[in-house]
Amino acid sequence: MVVNCTRNAKLKIGIAIFAALALFLSVLPLSAAESASYQAGFAVGASQLSQIQEQIKEMKVTALKRGVDYAAVLAAARAREALAIQVLPDKVEWMHGVADASGIPYEDILVYNTADKLMTGYVGECTTFVANGTVLAAGKGSIISKNRDLGPNTISEVVKENGSDHASNEIYKAAYIDIPQASRTYSFIGSRSAGRWGYGMGINEFQVIVADNDAPTRDELAFTNGLHDNDYVRLVLERAKTAREGVQILTKLTEKYGQAWNAIMFEIGDPQELWIVEITGKRWVARRYQDTYTARSNQFQITDDYEICSHDLISYAQSMGWVGADVTKINFRAVYGTTELYPSDNNNIASRPAVETLYNTEMRYERAMELLKGVAGNISAQTLIPCARDHYDTYTLPSGAVLKLNQIPYYSTDYVYDRQEWMLQQPTKDTIEVSIFPRAICHHAFEGSTAATGILIARPDVPNELGVMIHAYDQPCNSLFMPFYVGTTSVDSRFSTPEVGSKFLTISKLAFGCYKTYHDGIRAVFDPYEQALFTEMPSMEKAYVDLKAAGKTMAAQMLLDDFSEQHWLNGIHLADMALSTMVEETATTSAWKK
Repeated sequence: MVVNCTRNAKLKIGIAIFAALALFLSVLPLSAAESASYQAGFAVGASQLSQIQEQIKEMKVTALKRGVDYAAVLAAARAREALAIQVLPDKVEWMHGVADASGIPYEDILVYNTADKLMTGYVGECTTFVANGTVLAAGKGSIISKNRDLGPNTISEVVKENGSDHASNEIYKAAYIDIPQASRTYSFIGSRSAGRWGYGMGINEFQVIVADNDAPTRDELAFTNGLHDNDYVRLVLERAKTAREGVQILTKLTEKYGQAWNAIMFEIGDPQELWIVEITGKRWVARRYQDTYTARSNQFQITDDYEICSHDLISYAQSMGWVGADVTKINFRAVYGTTELYPSDNNNIASRPAVETLYNTEMRYERAMELLKGVAGNISAQTLIPCARDHYDTYTLPSGAVLKLNQIPYYSTDYVYDRQEWMLQQPTKDTIEVSIFPRAICHHAFEGSTAATGILIARPDVPNELGVMIHAYDQPCNSLFMPFYVGTTSVDSRFSTPEVGSKFLTISKLAFGCYKTYHDGIRAVFDPYEQALFTEMPSMEKAYVDLKAAGKTMAAQMLLDDFSEQHWLNGIHLADMALSTMVEETATTSAWKK
C-alpha cells in the first residue's frame, strides 16, 4: 500500500520563525516588552515577515483542507500558553516580539508554535542504519547513523548539554507533560530542530547513543498526555549509563505515560550492546542486535523475534480482537502495524487496518539493508557516509519498469517531468494519478527533506570523552560531516543556534532540483575536508589518550577542544565557500553572462 505525503509536511518546523521553533511551550507576557527575549522576537518578526506570513497562510490552508476546528486548536494553544507562562516566560516574550514586529495576530503566532501539529499533521520519515560488533570495521563497538527527515524548512542545531544534580522535588518539563526529574543528569551532545528542548539523536558522556524513527500503530496513543519522541531521546541521554539501562528507562516511561502522537522505534547503543525498542502506545517490544546490522525506516520491523516485551502486549491485542485467546507470542509488526502515521484521535482504533509493510517505507528499508550488506564487516563512519547519501542506482517500479537514477535525486532527474501537467479532457473525478516518487535515503522533496544526519559512534577501546557524533546539516549529499566529541568543553554557539544550520539550508534550497548543476562544485569544496578528517581523528585521539595516561589532563582537554574548534571554524568557512561556488556557477550558466 502506498502512503501519500501531503503538502502540510512543509509546516512541521519552519525556518521562517527560527527561534519560534522553541518547543511546543513557546509563550508570551506583555509585561516584559523590552526584555532581550522580546527584542529577539521583534528582530525576527521584522526581518522574516514574508516567510512568516507564508508559513502561517499554508498552516491555515492545510488546516482547512483537513477540516480542523480552529477554535478548538486555539483553546488547546491557550492551555499550553498558561503552563508555559509559568515555566518558560522568555518564550512568551519572544512570541510577543514576533507578533508586534510582523503585525500578524498573536493568536496565529501562538498556534503556530504550540499547536501547529493539530492544524497540519506531521511529516518526516527517517532512515537509520545500526550495527554492532564484528560487522564493524573495528570488529567491536556500536554505530547508529540516522538521516533525520523533517519539513523542508527545518534548521538543525548541534548542542552540548552539561549534566547536573537536581533536587528531589524538581520536575522535567516535557513537551506536553511534567515528569519527575532525575537526581543526576548526564552530559551529552545532540542534534535537534532549532529551538527545541528535545533531541532527534545524540551521544552522552558514557557513550550511550540514541536515535529514533516514527512508525504507524493501531494502538491507543496518548497525544498531549504523553511523551514526545524527542523528549524520550533526551531523557535516555540524560539518564542512561548503558544501552540496557536506556531500554529500561524508555520502557518504564512508556508504560507510565505513553507515547504522544505515533509509534516510535528507538535505537540505543553503547560500546558493548545495541538494542532497538519499538513502542506502540503504552506497549513495547525490544530486541538486542549483537554482531550484526539492521536498519529502520518508518514501519515496525520486529516480528516474533523480540526478546522482551511489555506485560500486556498480547493481552491488549486479545482484548481488541486482533489475535486469538490461545496465542502466546505474536508477530508484533503484523499485529500492531497499520497505515496512518499520525492519527488525529483515538476514535478510529477499531477501523485501523492491520498492515505489516508499507510500500514506500519497505522500499527504503530494503535499500538500506542492501547498502549495509555491501559494507558488512567494514562498517564505519566512512563507509556509512555513502549510504546516508544514497539516491538509488536504479529503482524498479511496480510495473517492472526500471528508473536509472544513477545516484541523482529524483527531483533532479528527467523522470520528474514524466507526469502530464495538462488535462486533455474534462476530469471525471477529484483526484488524478501521479507517478510514484522514489523516496531516497538522502531525501529531497517539496513536502520534506533530510534535515540532518548524525553518525553516532560508541567504542570500547577509547575514553568515553572520545565518543563522537559525526554530523551533517540538511541532505548529506550536498553537506559536510563535522566531528562533535562528547568530551569537548562546549560547542561553538554558531552551531547551537540557527547560524550554521541556515548556511547549509541555503545550500540545500539553491541546489533543489538542480543537483547536476551544483553537486560537483559543492563536493570539490567539501570532500578534501572529509578525506583529511578521517586521517586526523585517529592521530588526535591517540595523542589525547597518551596525554591522559601521562596525567596531563588539562593538556588533553585543550587538545580535544582545539581540534574540534579548528574543524568547526573550517567547516563554517567551507560552507561559505560552497555558497560562493554555487553563485559563481549560476552566473556562468546564466543567460545574462557576457
